[in-house]
Amino acid sequence: MGLGAVTLLIVAVAVIGWLAFLLRNTRVRHRADVPPPNLTPYLTDDDLEVKRLDRVLLSALIAVAVIAIVMPIYYLNEGTRQAAATEHYADVAVERGHEWFIEYQCGNCHGADGGGGGAVFVEARSGLSTTWAAPSIDDVLYRYTVDEARYWIVYGRAGTPMPAWGAEGGGPLNTQQIDELLAYLDSIQIPQSEVLAAVDKRVEIELTRLEGADTAVAAAVTGQEAAIAALEAVPGQYEAIRDLPRRLESLLSDPATCTERSAALFSTSCDGTATDVDRDGLSDAAEINLPALVGQIVASAPVSDARNAIEKLEFDPSLAFTTSSGATPIPDLDSAQLLLTDLATIERDLRLTAGNLDLLLAAAQDGLTAVVAARDARRYAVDIPALAAETFGGDEAQAERAVGLYNAYCARCHTAGYSAGIAFTQEAGSGAMGPSLREGRSVVQFPNIDDHYDFVVGGSTNGVQYGVNGVGRGWMPGFGAMLTEADIMLIVQYERTLP
Repeated sequence: MGLGAVTLLIVAVAVIGWLAFLLRNTRVRHRADVPPPNLTPYLTDDDLEVKRLDRVLLSALIAVAVIAIVMPIYYLNEGTRQAAATEHYADVAVERGHEWFIEYQCGNCHGADGGGGGAVFVEARSGLSTTWAAPSIDDVLYRYTVDEARYWIVYGRAGTPMPAWGAEGGGPLNTQQIDELLAYLDSIQIPQSEVLAAVDKRVEIELTRLEGADTAVAAAVTGQEAAIAALEAVPGQYEAIRDLPRRLESLLSDPATCTERSAALFSTSCDGTATDVDRDGLSDAAEINLPALVGQIVASAPVSDARNAIEKLEFDPSLAFTTSSGATPIPDLDSAQLLLTDLATIERDLRLTAGNLDLLLAAAQDGLTAVVAARDARRYAVDIPALAAETFGGDEAQAERAVGLYNAYCARCHTAGYSAGIAFTQEAGSGAMGPSLREGRSVVQFPNIDDHYDFVVGGSTNGVQYGVNGVGRGWMPGFGAMLTEADIMLIVQYERTLP
């Protein structure tokens, strides 16, 4: 118990005691012979000026002594108490921030530990679904200030999977929740030594990505061609499937093959007397015919989770349970329910796809055109030998590192389509959320290379000029705490020579 709490307890006890004393005095029965106060002689001058005065002065002296002792103790203790309270509130903020991180599924895109991840997103130029690379946030406060990070959380990043989370940006979180989320992010920041140690690995990943780019884009073309072929096969698949739900209903609800429990799956009753030897709720006749129905579904339906689930189903009129799909036996009636549900899912998907086939094929063809164009144009490619000869005195190792550093730390904002994947990546420095760096734009903005270097080190500040005529908004991160001086200079040299 702290000193403040002890003092409060003493005061409370004193007040309660005084009130009790007053209450008791009000209940004392006065004798009839006691004269009323207005007729009772008051204290004499000697009593007032000696005894009474001495008691009052003694009480004052005691009070002053108590204050003189308590106040220094309180003063010495208060700093520690305030520090402990601040630490407690900070810990609470981190805990609540972690709750928001989990509840709003930040880890689904940025990784459970904040180390980076991806999110499904439709790439705008091609209309194709892709996995958009989400950045690591366990090092975000090395490149942004807390206020700059708050801006991105509140308003999100338009054109990417990052939505607005703050109420001001149209999201669900209020200011306190955003502060708590930032407190949690601060608590998971990795040591700076780890940030610096990760640079070589990130560069290696980016260079490997470039080396395998042609293969990856060719695979994207093949995948899109397969998607178009799958769409073209839908009408035939639907014709083979469309009547199966009715056949399944007939097997489980018609008088010749139904039971009360199987008919109940269709909210109807059974008027027949079909035999059910294993008493599993499915008639023997139904279980004899169901495997053929399952086989037809598996043979005709496109690959999907529903088809895969149906493929595992087994029906045997002599067994009430299916055990081949796992350690837990599945009642045959439950298998029939699963068959009913998943077949309805397959039929619905094929029906909707067939009904919108023209639109879907046109969109798929546009996507194929986009990835074929990417394969042929190879906009993602970088001529390392030429770059080395032009900028790095023929040193290809430095040229490779410069490209790897740029792609790892700058391309997200300054190269169109980069985060969407290699098949959607445009020319280096073509501009995305950040401005284009091509055709000498870096030199125009920063005629002096030292100014360019300083800008990459410190980033932009809202309302503060950078370069010749740039005005910061706090969007450009600073990499001075994440990269060495030599690495930053490699990036600067590369950016200043982008064609």
